[in-house]
Amino acid sequence: MITEKFWSKERFPVVYENNMAKAVMVDMVSFEKIEMILDNLINRAPEEEDNILSTSGILKNMLNEARNTMPSENWRAELDEL
Repeated sequence: MITEKFWSKERFPVVYENNMAKAVMVDMVSFEKIEMILDNLINRAPEEEDNILSTSGILKNMLNEARNTMPSENWRAELDEL
């Protein structure tokens, strides 16, 4: 599978106002890709796992636990271990 970094300011012309980036211009092919991605996100079907997490209270418990736990000083190493 070939992947490309599609959403990047370097890919599109930038419009500046008072030396500050204000907007980007996209070609129609890129606009259609962006439109398709956004449509898919908006119209996707809910996933069963999301319903289980929200109705069971597990997600609320996980959030409370995360908020009440001190952050790790070596989180990168711990993440790599996973």
